[in-house]
Amino acid sequence: MIEGLSFHHIGIACRDLLKNESAYAALGYVRGSEFVDPGLGVRGMFLQGPGPQLELISDLPGQRVVAPWLVRDAVMYHLAFETTDIAASVATLCEQGARIVRRPTPAVVFGGRPVAFVMLRNMALVELISSPEPGERDRYER
Repeated sequence: MIEGLSFHHIGIACRDLLKNESAYAALGYVRGSEFVDPGLGVRGMFLQGPGPQLELISDLPGQRVVAPWLVRDAVMYHLAFETTDIAASVATLCEQGARIVRRPTPAVVFGGRPVAFVMLRNMALVELISSPEPGERDRYER
């Protein structure tokens, strides 16, 4: 068990953000914030609706971050969790057999807070997001 972990969103890899936004609108999801992150090589948008928050992600031109995940038009890409200690969370998951895919890297969408990606032994990708400091608001509210 990792201390200080809370669910944040489901990431969905897409070739076409608008096409997928339209599909999820049928379930009552509406567009929240949009972002472009050259450091991570992606652009995306958050959707809010009746279920968990969704993050639609696509590659920036010339990038291949989510392309390997796309067997069809869209696919669940990752589960994301906020953590109060990103280094300890990465270490704990690696002790349990996960491997680091991306070391902690500042993310535009989270106001520069670091995110890391680890692949669990079952090949599930997990994004860890550093929790905001007490009193700090998430730039992109849920």
